[in-house]
Amino acid sequence: MNQPADIASLVVALQQLVDAYPTDEDNAPRATLALESGDERHAVPLQPGQVEWLTTLIQNEAATCRNAHVGGNGECGHCENTPRGSKP
Repeated sequence: MNQPADIASLVVALQQLVDAYPTDEDNAPRATLALESGDERHAVPLQPGQVEWLTTLIQNEAATCRNAHVGGNGECGHCENTPRGSKP
């Protein structure tokens, strides 16, 4: 894994996403998400709604991972449903 390149790709993708889908007024207070690898540092400014959005996305993905493991209920954490084509 080429970590600096991966981090740069993540930063570009995240910046494009937040630029394309603002959640608040331009003058809303911002949080800064910083990603570092060695001497390389990237910062992505996020609006409050984007912070909430990313937090929910990560929590839902964590639920999906937990549910997919042995003993999990098999439900998608995003839509709280079983995967398409599987039986409940």
